[in-house]
Amino acid sequence: MKIEILIRALLFALIFAGCTKTDKLPILGEVSIDPLTGKNKYYQAPEFLLKNQFNHEVTHHDFESKIQIVDFFFTTCPTICPKMTKHLKLVEKAFEKINEVVIVSYSIDYKNDSPERLKQYSENYKINNNKWIFLTGDSDAVFELSKDYKVQAFDDGSVNQRNIIHDGTFVLVDGQRRIRGYYDGLSVKDTKRLILDINKLIKEVE
Repeated sequence: MKIEILIRALLFALIFAGCTKTDKLPILGEVSIDPLTGKNKYYQAPEFLLKNQFNHEVTHHDFESKIQIVDFFFTTCPTICPKMTKHLKLVEKAFEKINEVVIVSYSIDYKNDSPERLKQYSENYKINNNKWIFLTGDSDAVFELSKDYKVQAFDDGSVNQRNIIHDGTFVLVDGQRRIRGYYDGLSVKDTKRLILDINKLIKEVE
């Protein structure tokens, strides 16, 4: 009888340890060793200098210590972007009172997506501009940023006719600019998983 109780106690401990471990999100990307400290140095989301929907310059420093939900889109996208924006509205609503959480949408169509166009887009969707930042800049630079976030965004067209292609990925970035998760922005189910994971990150820093 004592052996059975001991076995059950050990099983419970293992299950609890496993649950505790999975509650913490992984840190994604390459890991190196910091030569000065000898500690792990994790891959970070890229640095940038772009303009927001109010024509103000914004850099990665403006999101220091913030949890970011990142996506790539363009305002005239007729296919996946409206659905992605609709799903990000769920995220916006879930964290409307949490200042540490921001949504960052990079436009991949600088020729059409001026700051004024981005502002109009945000107004059309009744977006909270304090919570959700739209960024625009040279498309080539933004395409390079997408590579650094490990998502797809590129122009597959010719000089005379552009053909902008991108996937519907949402990227979760923590307050240290470390990538913590990827999500299907076209899926309500995966968007809900994103919301759960954001809550996990919030608890990490409490």
